[in-house]
Amino acid sequence: MSSTYALRKEQRAFSFDRTIPPVLTIQSGDTVTFETGDAAYERLFNGETVEAIGLENFNAVTGPVYVQGAEPGDALKVEILDIQVRRAWSVWLPDFGGLGAQTKQVRVKEIPLRNGRAYINNQLSVPVRPMIGCIGVAPAEGKGSTFMPAYPFGGNMDLREMEARTTLYLPVQVSGGLLSMGDLHAAMGTAEPTWVSLEAAGAATLTISIEKHMKLNYPRLRAGGNTYCLGMADTLEKAHQIALNEAYALLINEHGLEPFDAYAYTSACVGMRLGGPATSIVMAVVPDLV
Repeated sequence: MSSTYALRKEQRAFSFDRTIPPVLTIQSGDTVTFETGDAAYERLFNGETVEAIGLENFNAVTGPVYVQGAEPGDALKVEILDIQVRRAWSVWLPDFGGLGAQTKQVRVKEIPLRNGRAYINNQLSVPVRPMIGCIGVAPAEGKGSTFMPAYPFGGNMDLREMEARTTLYLPVQVSGGLLSMGDLHAAMGTAEPTWVSLEAAGAATLTISIEKHMKLNYPRLRAGGNTYCLGMADTLEKAHQIALNEAYALLINEHGLEPFDAYAYTSACVGMRLGGPATSIVMAVVPDLV
């Protein structure tokens, strides 16, 4: 019988690291609610500098969680059941992100959330579409940043698709996986064009299971009748090729298509989409075969 747990925002880490003791040990199939905070953005709003706050405080992750029985060569299946956000911020930093050159001063604004909408001003609002920006497992060696880059084991991927009813698969690197999650957003444009979203405090509820011997090279998503095969590299061109290769392998190895048929299906149906800016990430979107 599966169990349910809840983690507080204070049970946090600032990197993906196999030497960090787990804050929770679970069985495959258990459900965990991860709370996240926004104290760093509130401090910035109140006039403190980024340097005084510390960059690590802006992308803290809750965890890690040890999943009994997970071993390298397996994958963690993470079903996103629900994401709730309770407060959101827009932050504009000089020389940071796609529009950083357009401001000379730090600008911070709390974005009110009411009736499923985020109010940029009194007249302009957008739908609240909560999603997870940063999620991953611990690497086999060294530490993984929660800022940049993102990694084949996860990290700050900033994928618009990482919302409720999406399933994420992460390749396990160490015993127990050591899953951590943070960086919730109330809304985010695809590929996070300004490098900052409507940054939010809240909680995400995830069911975490083990897929034995799945042997993934990169994270993979399932949502809305599509499989999203990720590619990551030091250039978008290389990431594009990796994602395409992953999609082609999926069609042959898991759907049983002959090579030419896999090629033809890719030509006809597969779409390519950018991930977040922390790394060159490209996703090949493979519609289900019918």
